Amino acid sequence: MRKYEATFIFRTEEDKMAQAKEFIKNIFETKSAKILKEEDLGERILAYEIKRQPKGRYFFYELEFEPTKLNETEKEIRMNSGILKFLFVNIA
Repeated sequence: MRKYEATFIFRTEEDKMAQAKEFIKNIFETKSAKILKEEDLGERILAYEIKRQPKGRYFFYELEFEPTKLNETEKEIRMNSGILKFLFVNIA
């Protein structure tokens, strides 16, 4: 297991954000990822529109994750319309 930092930008609509956040937690649970830290960074105005959205809600996660499952996890995340952008960074 490796440690990763993951940052997500969700849509600001409360219902879509809640669905996307629940979707992320379910994916991490099914892929046997351990969430070490979860932080809501709040709503921010984006530097440029993403999927025609001028604002986004940022969430930060610190995870322990199996690196072999990362690619398939990213493919599943891309399918969710409530997630505007995401980034996984290996921290060791």
